[in-house]
Amino acid sequence: MAKDKTNTKTDKAPGLFKQFGDQVRFLKDADPKAFPLAIAVGVLVFILLTILGSVLSNFSFLGIIIWAILGIAAGYLTCLLFLTRRANAAIFKRYETEPGRVSITVGTLTRRAYKGSNQPIAINAKTKDMVFRVVGPAGVVLMGEGAKTSTKALLEDERRKVQRVASGVTVHTFYCSQDSDGIPLTELHKKVSKLKRTLNRSEIAAVQNRLSALDTRFGMPIPKGMDPAKMRASRRVQ
Repeated sequence: MAKDKTNTKTDKAPGLFKQFGDQVRFLKDADPKAFPLAIAVGVLVFILLTILGSVLSNFSFLGIIIWAILGIAAGYLTCLLFLTRRANAAIFKRYETEPGRVSITVGTLTRRAYKGSNQPIAINAKTKDMVFRVVGPAGVVLMGEGAKTSTKALLEDERRKVQRVASGVTVHTFYCSQDSDGIPLTELHKKVSKLKRTLNRSEIAAVQNRLSALDTRFGMPIPKGMDPAKMRASRRVQ
């Protein structure tokens, strides 16, 4: 029984604090200036809020204490938010040219309203082009990476397959690349998040169930070095 419990714990996704800890360790090497800047921003928020509160309370002792406590809380939260944003930017920057990089965007989307897998649903064995799919409020979103011509052909092929299975559902396709021909990895999440809502929760589940038949194909696992479970952006991505 003890062994089963251990295995269960191992299989669980990392918690919020574990994810933040991983991001902090990553950030120390990727962006050394992040921590001094975060502390400076947090202290600045604390000072400004405390001064403002003191003026509003006519410098009463109780007012200063209350606003100082609020300043500490606000400064702390601002510091965490600043670190989270810098960590997200560093993660996307670090993996922007790695095979399977779109899986990081998939990980951020599926922690909210979208459903999908961080494993590719289609791969060109020769060129290593990949297509990832998520289903959410905007409909079906297909995201591809690889050589421009072959990846776009792969995206179009998957779009036709989706429309055959889920007729009438909006299908969006995105080509991710670091040149002018595609969308940079750092911008991909924002592009998807800004799409117009066309499905509600029950419709999302229904579409996902219909598409599950397409997922019986064997997909190539994410290459070593790309572990979305350990190095994924925070759910607070903007």
